[in-house]
Amino acid sequence: MNKEFWSEKITIGNLVIPRFMAAPLDGVTDSPLRQLIRDFCKEELLMTEMRHVSHVANDKLKRTLKYKEVEQPLAFQFSANRLEWIEQSVEKVIENGFKLINLNSGCPSRTVTGSGSGSALMANIPLLEKLLKEFNRIIGDRVPMTIKIRAGYKERNAVDVAKAAEAAGVSCIMIHPRTQPEGFVSRLDFELTKQVKEAVKVPVIFSGNVNNFSRAEKTYELTGVDGFMIGRALWGAPWKMREIVENSQGKEFSVDTTTALDYARRHFYLNKDFYGNSGFSIFKKQLPQYIRSVENAAMWRKTLLTTQTEEEMRLKLDQLCHEYKVDSNAL
Repeated sequence: MNKEFWSEKITIGNLVIPRFMAAPLDGVTDSPLRQLIRDFCKEELLMTEMRHVSHVANDKLKRTLKYKEVEQPLAFQFSANRLEWIEQSVEKVIENGFKLINLNSGCPSRTVTGSGSGSALMANIPLLEKLLKEFNRIIGDRVPMTIKIRAGYKERNAVDVAKAAEAAGVSCIMIHPRTQPEGFVSRLDFELTKQVKEAVKVPVIFSGNVNNFSRAEKTYELTGVDGFMIGRALWGAPWKMREIVENSQGKEFSVDTTTALDYARRHFYLNKDFYGNSGFSIFKKQLPQYIRSVENAAMWRKTLLTTQTEEEMRLKLDQLCHEYKVDSNAL
């Protein structure tokens, strides 16, 4: 394998980015987490959480478009099940400076697929083609249009979907090689991913359990893909993509407990600023990962996750940070 491969960048439409990028993950890869990721990764593409075109088009307060400039380059991920609202939502997204647009055709959630969105689109290729052509008609050459798919909905048809998507004008295909019923825990289909890569000329990005460099390296050997999405590994660990990037260059990288706690506290305050009163509750899903290396982690996890108010959580988190001598003036 070419040793330079890992430091080379890939071209997606008019965007040139590193091979590693953050995957969209609803309720996790939000603006607060993305801001923290930028402390470690300055150039890598980040992605928003998935939002339906109607939600964006009718969002008068622009909550779905809210981000900090430091998060750029930033991609916006849509879901869609009809042509209505595409034009209004796309114009809003481009007007607000997003660098890439992605259509989610891979979400396995029954709530999403029940409406014909997400991975259900893979079972309706004619509709998927219409949606992609409409996106591309509106976008023109302003930003790259891409798609995220699975191995298939109920049946494995990723190769056919990838070919149709390329013909409809997408600049990149992102694939999570499991079907909808397989969720996130079954065997990843590397052979099918390889077939997708060989079937199209646009870049193919792999998504699925890439939580260390060894897995990325093995995935490349098996599939020949062009890039890699880091998703669940970023959960409560905004430094994780930096670790993988450094390891790809033969360098060591690690974060000690003090640094992890510092970022936990930073994350708490960013959530407070971004979400208001509900920020501390939303932060609870990230918290266990941040504190897993502290002494008596199980006790601290229970203590923090059972807090009932923002003030109570702040006091408990400050107490934990004090025990590890985290700089109280860092914020």
